[in-house]
Amino acid sequence: MKYAQLADKRARVYVLVSTWLVVWGVWHVYFVEAVFPNAILWLEYYAANYEFGFVRRGLAGELIRRLPGDHFFAGAYTILWMSITVWLIALAVVMWLVLSTGTRSERRIMLALLVPVLPFAFSYAIYNPHPELFGMTALVAFSISLTRVHTPRTRVVLGTLYGIAMAVLALVHEAIPLEFALGAVLAIVVLSKDATPAARRICTVLAIGPGIVSVLLLAVVGRRDIADQLCSHVPHGMVENPWAVATTPQRVLDYMLGRVESRADYHDWVCQYVTPGFNLDWITSAKLVIMVGFPALFGAFLLGLLFFVATTWMIRYVSAVPVRTFLAELRGNLVLPALASALLVPLFITAVDWTRWWVMITLDVAIVYILYAINRPEIEQPPSRRNVLVFVCVVLALAVIPTGSANNIGG
Repeated sequence: MKYAQLADKRARVYVLVSTWLVVWGVWHVYFVEAVFPNAILWLEYYAANYEFGFVRRGLAGELIRRLPGDHFFAGAYTILWMSITVWLIALAVVMWLVLSTGTRSERRIMLALLVPVLPFAFSYAIYNPHPELFGMTALVAFSISLTRVHTPRTRVVLGTLYGIAMAVLALVHEAIPLEFALGAVLAIVVLSKDATPAARRICTVLAIGPGIVSVLLLAVVGRRDIADQLCSHVPHGMVENPWAVATTPQRVLDYMLGRVESRADYHDWVCQYVTPGFNLDWITSAKLVIMVGFPALFGAFLLGLLFFVATTWMIRYVSAVPVRTFLAELRGNLVLPALASALLVPLFITAVDWTRWWVMITLDVAIVYILYAINRPEIEQPPSRRNVLVFVCVVLALAVIPTGSANNIGG
């Protein structure tokens, strides 16, 4: 089926859905920039540097420190928006691949329009631009590249490049290699269909090993007595801090309508809430997670699991590629995914962002599922009227609801 052959009514539906996505996308950007700006939460990832020794999350801050002059905020905002931009470009590439691979079909249009409203997609980039956006982009690039190469040598090169990228990004945020190990392994097993088991194992070691080494290096030799020194060199500067007045719904509304103002000195805020964490070891971090309490953590876990299940169901419903068909590709190759999944356990033990970790697990599985589905014959099947109706309702709703903003429940 050619897109030009779509019934006029169906074509108008997809045009209207696309317009809806653009309009609400613009609104979400406006909201986080002008109505409820929360950049203070994400600038914290660039506060540390290596001036006083090797410390976790210090690489990005070190790059900013080496800029000439006093340009911390300009440098930090540049890296912040760079992470958002590269991730949105990666999503656009995925959408283009969905539309351009194989025979054109109506289900491809539906799947392409579904991609930006998934929990890890547009709203995640806008509402929660963690440095892991760079890692998410690397995973997508690695997965797509695996669908394009067919020789052991090129796979070795790809695995090496991805492994180096993870090793470097671990110095920006130590969770990144652990978050995306599962996605890399699934891509190697599912998308490298003509690779031998030995080739898959070699590629896995090259892709996962360097990141794990970096994480272990940070755990063993990273300084943990450095909070006061880091604090002394955090720059001063007033930044919007809506969370300080977000104590009641009425106060939140007052802030959004401009009735009250709330700004904080970046130096004071980081020294109070961020730098003390650099003195914690892994055992202390685990104790703090326990102190959050079972109800909050369980709620965060359930919400993240809901995101995972709903995302998997939506991809299956729109693409018509059964989950069991996707999982069949793992038959006889479960050891590597199981080991990669085990790397996620330390994240749940040492940090409270349990919903966030599930969102990343969702990405790990979803991106491989999508790239697998677009090469399956099922996606060429015409959707029923009910399929289209459900798709439209889901996408219109998810465009309005910023599911990506929910990743810190439990924290």
